[in-house]
Amino acid sequence: MPVQTVFVSILLLPVLLCSLSGSAAAESSRLDKVIIGRTCRVQVEELGLDYLARVDTGASITSIHATDFLIEKGTSDPLDNVGRKINFLTVSSDGQYKRMTSEIAEIQTVVSAQGREKRYLVRLTLSAMGVRKTILVNLRDRSQLRYKLLLGRNWLADDFLVDVDLDEEIPGEEERLK
Repeated sequence: MPVQTVFVSILLLPVLLCSLSGSAAAESSRLDKVIIGRTCRVQVEELGLDYLARVDTGASITSIHATDFLIEKGTSDPLDNVGRKINFLTVSSDGQYKRMTSEIAEIQTVVSAQGREKRYLVRLTLSAMGVRKTILVNLRDRSQLRYKLLLGRNWLADDFLVDVDLDEEIPGEEERLK
């Protein structure tokens, strides 16, 4: 065996070992995650309601259907309302309406094709597939949208891998939502 070949092999050995250990670490972190599909059944604990939620890796923050806002001593400037109580109406996937009061934790500015919009964020506890997290959720009128809860990256991070081939539809839901 020529000396030059041995020298190159010795130099490449640490690189090979690092890349093998790096892929073992990546594999290990993947094994700790739950595989989730395009939709998922989620319970919002504070409401006691279940939602068939849409998984959206493009959304940074989770969003829930909310209308009929009543803000305690609210002002017209959303930023002034941070820390105040907000009461809103929501509806679950199976049509159950419920009112809830929570504290406005933050304001989020969302940019979409329709323009810029400020949304209130509240802390809610969501449970699904053995994972329970309290996260910030923005309040948005989703009455024209099929899914009343959208799971963003703040829910998915650290715990889930998304497999777009999986779907958790409820039998008969397709017909009801048309």
